[in-house]
Amino acid sequence: MAETASPLTQLRDLIDRHAPHEGLNETPISQLVTFRGSESYRGKPTMYEPMLILAAQGQKFLYLEGKQFAYGAGQLLAIFTPMAFECEVVGASPDQPMLGMAICLDRHRLASLLLKMEQVQPQHDMPEVDNSSAVFSAPIGDKLMQTSLRLLQCLDDPAEASVLGESIIDEVYYRILSDERGGALKVLLRQQGPIQQISRVVEYLHENLDQTIAVDELAATVNMSVSGFHKKFKEVMHLSPLQYTKLIRLNKAQTYLMAGHSVSEAGYRVGYNSPAQFSREYKRQFGTAPSAMLAG
Repeated sequence: MAETASPLTQLRDLIDRHAPHEGLNETPISQLVTFRGSESYRGKPTMYEPMLILAAQGQKFLYLEGKQFAYGAGQLLAIFTPMAFECEVVGASPDQPMLGMAICLDRHRLASLLLKMEQVQPQHDMPEVDNSSAVFSAPIGDKLMQTSLRLLQCLDDPAEASVLGESIIDEVYYRILSDERGGALKVLLRQQGPIQQISRVVEYLHENLDQTIAVDELAATVNMSVSGFHKKFKEVMHLSPLQYTKLIRLNKAQTYLMAGHSVSEAGYRVGYNSPAQFSREYKRQFGTAPSAMLAG
């Protein structure tokens, strides 16, 4: 009798099948993407939306102001708010690519599920959270692994993907909320604590990228002192408010350039009134002038 492959091997084989192209691969399930990376690299700035990432093969490192978050085969990375990292992939090749899957985290859907969970099993006290970070890595638990395998398996059948996919996404959410590491996410969803306060500021920044906003204005939006706000922001986001604002503006400008906007228009749309300053800071961040994005 043939020996059953390990759950991690099954995860790798399923992702390998459903990630035929380099980079991100969309799937029939709107919140699920797979990814394949056949080249190693380092120092690549990347903006991440709130998501749950499960790695099946390879190793990746994310850096924020000297702090490192690593995940590899059999590990997950959970990101609760939009964050910008410098990324490094090691040991990837066409024969041994980085393979993984990512599930977008919909806060409203998560909050609705948490409410249902607490109606069945009320929890009157806030969970104990010893780390207010908006990102963490951990091993993939057995129950989450089995749920993720079923999610990928239903991609083999379009009818199953259409009928069952969304319900399995809810089960993935349930596994994350049930995990002991989900405490910080519960705090965020319950509209309390520093993670929720900083999350509101992050949303405000993303909605007003073309405006010049002082740190004291941001602190005032969550009724905090400037010093207290600065401390809490860095605890959650691992960057100062000014550093984070600059990163998200430059990353958004890059998307505008890729969409065909001129250098001056891309800079203006994210709050740079000086094209020279925009070009200078863009090159410092990405290692190339913004005009290079428009070449060809």
